[in-house]
Amino acid sequence: MASSLHHQPIPSRHVVAVPYPGRGHINPMLSLCTALAERSSDMLITVVLTEEWLGLLAALKKPPNMSFAAIPNVVPSEKVRGDDPMAFFTAVLTKMEAPFERLLDGGELPPSDFIIGDALMSWVYAVAGRRNIPSAHLWTMSASVYTVFYHFDLLVQNGHYPVDLSVNGEAIVDYIPGLSHSRLADLPLIVKDQESFEKSIKTLPNDSNAKHLIFNSFYELESQVFDALKHKSSMSIYNIGPTTTYFKLKAMKTNPITTTTDYYLRWLELQPPSSVLYVSLGSFLHISTAQMDEIAAGLHGSGVRFLWVAKRGMSGLQQMAGDKGLVVEWCDQMMVLAHSSVGGFLSHCGWNSTKEAVLAGVPMLAFPIIVDQLPNTKVIVDDWRVGWRMLEREFNEEDLIKSDRICEIVKRFMDLGSVERKVISRNAREIMKICEREFGDGGSFDANLDAFVKSIMQLN
Repeated sequence: MASSLHHQPIPSRHVVAVPYPGRGHINPMLSLCTALAERSSDMLITVVLTEEWLGLLAALKKPPNMSFAAIPNVVPSEKVRGDDPMAFFTAVLTKMEAPFERLLDGGELPPSDFIIGDALMSWVYAVAGRRNIPSAHLWTMSASVYTVFYHFDLLVQNGHYPVDLSVNGEAIVDYIPGLSHSRLADLPLIVKDQESFEKSIKTLPNDSNAKHLIFNSFYELESQVFDALKHKSSMSIYNIGPTTTYFKLKAMKTNPITTTTDYYLRWLELQPPSSVLYVSLGSFLHISTAQMDEIAAGLHGSGVRFLWVAKRGMSGLQQMAGDKGLVVEWCDQMMVLAHSSVGGFLSHCGWNSTKEAVLAGVPMLAFPIIVDQLPNTKVIVDDWRVGWRMLEREFNEEDLIKSDRICEIVKRFMDLGSVERKVISRNAREIMKICEREFGDGGSFDANLDAFVKSIMQLN
């Protein structure tokens, strides 16, 4: 009888995934869900999006056992969410819960066996708890940023909280388990806003309100943080890295694109190897026109070739930047970073952009603006040594980075023959190879993905 039961097919599981409605959160959730769907055909996965995002992703290719469902557009549009980030965040926390519950209870979806929610949306696991549905929480920033939140009590005990950068910004934090030594100034920007930070740590997944926590990172680059968290936390912790990014980049390297209708890719084909600086300060926040003008003047003055993604004021920026650069409203970032003519990335250092640059082996110029971009810059420059800082602290509109500073550092950064540039280029290639190993046979990606799939499939 035991043998007969052993050969019974594993019952199907319906997993519902709810990403935070922003590009930097949706992409990691889609990567995770795609990996799950491709690993287990006995798992049906429904990703719940707003109607706006459903339209934006309608043409996306996905596994046959993965589908989309939508709730109404109860939050501001993706086109304007950067105009008032806190208002958008408040809307996500207060307006999405009710329509999500109606979707679960309305009979449009099969009964849910498991729910994966973005870790910033505490209401997702509250909804799951009310229905006795097991849940997991996806953290879309680095594990290093999470551990700062998790060990908030240590900041207090060591007299480093509340933070006053004018008094203790240069103080060294060397007591958070697994975290490399950091300045207080390099901790996530939200730490400096006492009210917002304390509100956030109460809602994030922790040992008292979560059983499963998923990271989208590289174990080899944050191994000490992961090991420390696993040692201390009662949660099951999985690191399921950016699989979609890795396999797309691998395919590009194996089969380079030879023909394309995209103007920016055809332009890249005409440029010398490693000569182009790719410039993108993210899809979310908008910096001032004055700072954009300084960047344009600095790039022009440097004489360096560049491809710049700028959603606003393209024509004016193109005119200011001159004939050595190309300004576009959108591009496929992974295709650009993988291109042989690209030799550097001027970035806001969001976690998704950081992971893509690392996997592409492209050195970075760091221009951090908000939240996790400061600690990301710290590890890029000080720990991994694959980039330089454009500014020492977070961006401040009242203290613009002037064009002469931008011009000087861009010229040095893109001087491929200099000793300092050769060092970061070599480091970038080495870090790339380390990260690639995670996806190979016996790597941590397969082990973590299999363990998470097993935890879902073995649920009663």
